[in-house]
Amino acid sequence: MQMASTANFAHTLRVLLSVGISVLFIAQKVAISKAMLKICNGNTNTSTKFRSNLNIVLNNLVDNTSSSNGFNISTSGEGEDRASGLLQCLGDVNMQECFNCSREANTTVRNSCKDAIGAKVWLDNCYLRYERYPFCGKLSTDGEVDPSIARALGDPNLFSAAVTALFQNLSDEALGSPDRFSSGQTNASMTYQTFGFLQCWRDMTNVSDCRSCLSIAIKKVLDATENGTRLGAVDGLGSCMARYSSTLLPLPSKNSSKKIKMVLGILGGLVVIVLLFLFAIRRKLKCAILGKLVILKKDTDVDSVISNEHEIVFTLENIKVATRNFHEDNKLGEGGFGSVYKGIMPDGKEIAVKKLSLKSSQGKVEFLNEVKLVAKIQHRNLVNLLGCCTEGSERLLVYEFLVNKSLDKILFDPEQRKVLDWSTRSNIICGIARGLLYLHEDSQLRIIHRDIKASNILLDEKFIPKISDFGLARLVHQDEAYVNTRVAGTYGYMAPEYAMLGQLSVKADVYSFGIVLLEIICGRKNIDITLFPES
Repeated sequence: MQMASTANFAHTLRVLLSVGISVLFIAQKVAISKAMLKICNGNTNTSTKFRSNLNIVLNNLVDNTSSSNGFNISTSGEGEDRASGLLQCLGDVNMQECFNCSREANTTVRNSCKDAIGAKVWLDNCYLRYERYPFCGKLSTDGEVDPSIARALGDPNLFSAAVTALFQNLSDEALGSPDRFSSGQTNASMTYQTFGFLQCWRDMTNVSDCRSCLSIAIKKVLDATENGTRLGAVDGLGSCMARYSSTLLPLPSKNSSKKIKMVLGILGGLVVIVLLFLFAIRRKLKCAILGKLVILKKDTDVDSVISNEHEIVFTLENIKVATRNFHEDNKLGEGGFGSVYKGIMPDGKEIAVKKLSLKSSQGKVEFLNEVKLVAKIQHRNLVNLLGCCTEGSERLLVYEFLVNKSLDKILFDPEQRKVLDWSTRSNIICGIARGLLYLHEDSQLRIIHRDIKASNILLDEKFIPKISDFGLARLVHQDEAYVNTRVAGTYGYMAPEYAMLGQLSVKADVYSFGIVLLEIICGRKNIDITLFPES
């Protein structure tokens, strides 16, 4: 009886230690996210020209976060007044987290490194650096290390060996990855679960430079944590980053082992049922008719459809031919969930193909959402979704091609926006308003777009605006004043009650439209904080 009591006490103590250390490490992670690692150059430059160039660089780094797929460089000015910047998001964050982090990093260097000629800041999800000289592509190993205050329990040699082996595996993976990023985890002697990641910034195109940077970062991490015997550390260098964190694994009892087996059995049964269901669905013919377009699987009888002159057939093979196998020269742009390519069909018809990134799980949801909603609405000021293709692992949306691309490409370019006279701008504003009125009041469905912004307004050859990108759109009932939902969209265009409370109504689109209207009138981005426009 006494032995059983002692065993229960030991198990309880171990669980409490696990929870306590986990809470400690979570608190440390939050502290890193807020306090951050940063280095400000001790020299200052209060030159008006340099500060103006730096403002341009920092704004560009934030504005182009999504379109640059998490890596962006910018330069402005010449000589002593030149400013160069780099932004790199970590490889395991989505574009919304990347954009939020870029804004936070921008604010940090402005507030913490005021008048400094150079600065580096490492946050939980991104890294930002600026200098007075061009530095991109040059190896930099200056940085900061922040070790955990907690030590590992048990055999320190086993724990240290596990952490070192984890870093070695991650280093090999990172050097072989096109993104120079790797992450993974291991159980150190069945006592701790250790998670780690390594990443070189994408300007490190030379593999040997990346290898050197990672070697130094790993050594600094291990040295700072006494050969990896503390529960974690983060080391940020000018060209790469290394990090690991560990939590104590609770010791399972006999009862918990039975529960685990029971849960695994139930999950296994559910997996089998889901797989059978998916297999049954997959047996069905994938054919969608959207307007005048039919999208078919390869094994469909294409000839039977081509006989109808009012229908155009797209297959994955057709689309690859039209876009020259998604050639880089045909790329029109890139967003958080994939790239858009221009294509030319055999009959000369131009199309725009949105290719979903296979790494984006959230993008798959938006793909289905866009197909369901846009296929049911037609309006002169809404982009025409011609169809979709879901062959194999590919997820493709096919749109009409608009020669003037998106409004932001013209509006925020000092030279190109000269074609937007006041009459044209007025027509664009009225066209966007008509499109929103249709979505909110006149269509058979009441749709809230949730992401009205200049980059989602496309222009045809006559500069007629068409609202695009319905991936975040939400269907609501006519009698609903508002709905509570997760916040999604683009900061700077969000209505306050939606951004802060998650209360979504048609007023959110109207607010975003108001921001776009101001941008059209001023010719400047809503987050542009420079005193005067460039032209």
